[in-house]
Amino acid sequence: MRFRSVIILLCCIMLINVNAQQGKDSVKNNYQKITLQEAVEVALKNNPNLTVNKYEIESLEKLKIQAGLTPNPEAGFEAEDFLGRKELSGIKGSQYTLSGSQIFELSCKKSSRIYLSETQIVSSKGEYELLKFDAVANVKATFILLYQIQRQSEQQSKFVELNEEMLKTISERVKAGRTSPAEESKVKVVLTNSQIKFDRLQRNYSSIQTQLNSLLGTTGQNLIPITDLFDSIATPTTREEVIDDIEEIPSIKILENEINVRQAAIELEKSLAIPDLTVSGGVRYLNELKTNSFIAGVSIPLPFFNRNQGNIASAEVRLEQMDAIINRRKLSVIARINTVYNNLLSAHNNSLQLKNNIKPQAEKAYEITRQGYLQGRFAFIDLLDAQRTLFDTEAQYLLELADYYNSLIELENITGKTFIK
Repeated sequence: MRFRSVIILLCCIMLINVNAQQGKDSVKNNYQKITLQEAVEVALKNNPNLTVNKYEIESLEKLKIQAGLTPNPEAGFEAEDFLGRKELSGIKGSQYTLSGSQIFELSCKKSSRIYLSETQIVSSKGEYELLKFDAVANVKATFILLYQIQRQSEQQSKFVELNEEMLKTISERVKAGRTSPAEESKVKVVLTNSQIKFDRLQRNYSSIQTQLNSLLGTTGQNLIPITDLFDSIATPTTREEVIDDIEEIPSIKILENEINVRQAAIELEKSLAIPDLTVSGGVRYLNELKTNSFIAGVSIPLPFFNRNQGNIASAEVRLEQMDAIINRRKLSVIARINTVYNNLLSAHNNSLQLKNNIKPQAEKAYEITRQGYLQGRFAFIDLLDAQRTLFDTEAQYLLELADYYNSLIELENITGKTFIK
């Protein structure tokens, strides 16, 4: 019995180990490294906003089919002169008419509807291109943010390790009676705070991962951003390269499509001012004479009062409105570009200053203070201040780099050009 129990226990332990290893492998396999270009390509294929807009374009294409259809003919039946008095009593004097009519559209109404539908499709495709710029910009910005938090987490992890080493060193000094126990308590507080900040960064990282998954049209993937953008600071593009031709800015150029739509709307409204011709014909049966006869007719509305003048005038005003809309958008785009470009230059200059001057000095100051503290030449508060300055500088450097690339991303979104590859 004891031997059997031992065997069962060993089997359970082996099963638990296998399941644990499978769980570890599953978590390990769930990690997916992704580059910026790969993220953009996936988003352009799967982004839910782009998918929704594709259906809008398809819907407009179906409406174009409807716009090209001819009005249906109408069939009619009439019974006359029955159930009256005297000669018209009963149905002996009745007449029966079976007729059909067809509307013939005049003034090119069908072609005007088709042309309006075509301009709306072109305009919707232009809006789709703008949505693609937005999608790419959102993916790139989220990717950069995720990478920024990843680097911050790595730095914070080093901060935690340094504090752990410091606590170990000071604890030994306290045991040796060379340092006050109060300093050990201070280090413990600093260590706890650094661990809390690290945990907060990890939670933020998980949240941004979820956002990136949503933009890529995926779920549950543990995305790990891979990029060398933060390894060096590229020279910013010139203002002339950013805005060499204001007319080619996508959000401005797309207004040409809206002008075409409104011009097509005017042509359609003008064509609707011309009434349509209705032609009818049929067969009439005279019950009293027991014979048939044919009937035919033509009708057309007389445009005495309604010549669609209100709709025509409204469409013309909407076309005139485009000049003001274009001017407003140009001013808005120029102001936005100038603001973003100034932020770009500021972030670039700050990044260079931090990398070339401030970071090396902070690292040097921390190392000197650390060695001096161990030799008893500096107080513990000096060491903490040097450490905090070093890691604040590292965090500020990452923040400025992220601002620099976010400014480039925003310029890409505005101009339709590519500055980050």
